[in-house]
Parts: sequence; C-alpha cells; structure tokens
Amino acid sequence: MYCGLQNGEVMIFDIRNTKEVIESICPTNGSQKCPIVSVVSIPSPADNGNEGLLVSTLQCITYYKRDTKNKFVGDLLETPPGALSSVSYEHDRSQILASYKPNTKFPKERHVLMNLNFEEKPTVSTVSTFEGGTNQHLRSRSCLIKCPDDDNHLLVCTGDQSTNTVRIWSTKEMQQLQTWECRKEDGPIIAMGPHRAAGVNFICALTNQRLNQYKWLYSKSHFSEASNAFDINRVNRQ
Repeated sequence: MYCGLQNGEVMIFDIRNTKEVIESICPTNGSQKCPIVSVVSIPSPADNGNEGLLVSTLQCITYYKRDTKNKFVGDLLETPPGALSSVSYEHDRSQILASYKPNTKFPKERHVLMNLNFEEKPTVSTVSTFEGGTNQHLRSRSCLIKCPDDDNHLLVCTGDQSTNTVRIWSTKEMQQLQTWECRKEDGPIIAMGPHRAAGVNFICALTNQRLNQYKWLYSKSHFSEASNAFDINRVNRQ
C-alpha cells in the first residue's frame, strides 16, 4: 500500500501490518514540500523491467524504478505545465491521463492523454487534450479506463465541477461521447472510478454526499444516465 504525504514523501506499507512503514521514498526532484496528489503502481512482466511507480505532486510527475541496490530512483517526466489534480494510468496501452486545474494561463480544466515511453530513460509524449469546465473548487480525480466492449478503446471519465456533470470522452474518436448532470444538492464530483460486479461494468461518480453508479449498456455502447445511488453518510453511520 502506497501513501503520499503533504511533504512529498511516499510511505509503503504491508497491508497485513499497517502499523509499520516498510519503506519510504523521498522526493528526488527538489519538490520536497509539494504535496502528493497521486501514486500509481505500474505493473509489468518481469522480463521487460519497467515495473515502478508514478508519483505525482501538484507540480510534476516522477517515475520511480528500483535500481541494482533495490532502492527507488526517480526520473522527472517532462509533462505539460500546470497544477495537477490527478493522474491515471492504463498499463496495457502504457498511457497516462494527467488532469490539471484551471488557472489564469489555462482557464479550463485540461485532461491530457500521454504515451509513456520506456527507452534509455522514461519519456512522455502528448496524444490529445480534452478540455473541461472553468472551475474546480475541490481536487477532483479523473480516470482512464478500457471501454467495456472493446479492450482497444480507452475512455476518459471526468467530473466537471463547474456544471456538476459527468463527462465521457473517446480516445479513439477524440471527442466527447456522453455528458449528464448529477444532483447539485449532493455537492461537487470529487472522484471518478470504474467498478465491476456480477459481470456488469459501471462507472462511479463520488460526491460529498453520494456514490452514483452508472451501468454500461452493451446494446447501446454507452453508460446509462440513470444511476444507482448510495448515501455516503448512511453507509458511514452503519
């Protein structure tokens, strides 16, 4: 289990004993005081040797890999400028989705799809940029997922806080496929994530009050805009 801290450090725990830290990674790029916003594990077959971590702060993304002494060593990736809000990774395609908050230079949310290349040193190359709304009051987590009926097709799933909508983009057609509103009284969308249960695929939108679950409709090749909703406060009380 990987936990990112406010001071830029990553602590590693064994889930069988979370009272003790088994290892920690200190930042190697000079951003010691910059909080961690995302830690993503990169699994890989043992023969290609690219297994590692993508550690993202507010300012940058660093790829960490173990060296010959079994210690994590970081390579700073040259990513677009801006304030990062989340990073997602799809390992079969080796692609990164980096989401950025709006600022004075870039007045809209940006969701940047990049290829992660492993050569002499890791590098990234931008594939496309998807633009969202003009406000992000709370840090929001987007996700990059496989299309449930086509493994070669990736979907960008985001929560737009300025309009309180879910947005789904196609990385094959490079355009928005769907958008629908969530209830404004539930508060802003703070995280998106996939879920699978009993052979059914869902995309989930988490707000301060509810977890909204949207079913993938194979007959229409898109998500249902009618959600199954779970009250977060009621779950916490139970």
